[in-house]
Amino acid sequence: MRQSAAPLCFVFLATRTTLGFGVIYIVEDDVSVRDAIAEMLESLDLSCAAFADGESFLSDASPRMDDTVFVDLHLPGLKGSDLIEKVAALDDAPQIVAISGQPLWKITRDLPKKATTPVVRKPLREQDLLIYLQT
Repeated sequence: MRQSAAPLCFVFLATRTTLGFGVIYIVEDDVSVRDAIAEMLESLDLSCAAFADGESFLSDASPRMDDTVFVDLHLPGLKGSDLIEKVAALDDAPQIVAISGQPLWKITRDLPKKATTPVVRKPLREQDLLIYLQT
């Protein structure tokens, strides 16, 4: 079992991969969800970095166009929807995927109005996440 330290939970292989994928970032406050996603990605030899909140992601990560960022919509501090707006505004913006266990009406309300951000609903399944890494 991994030991977690806040705000940065852990970083796996945070370098560019040779498989054509960039770094996969996970911004999720629930440590069990964050660990499960990261362990699944690590088992596939994908490079990922995980963060417990939006503030630590913004201060420590440098996402690029070939990266993917999975963002929980209901984060403490900086809301997931606000983080999505900030990341989408980057010059070299990565692909962004929202994750949420909230009802659909809340997800629709919380997502930025002009965003075309796909949403993966919790409970998460491996194939629900991997589909966004195949593009």
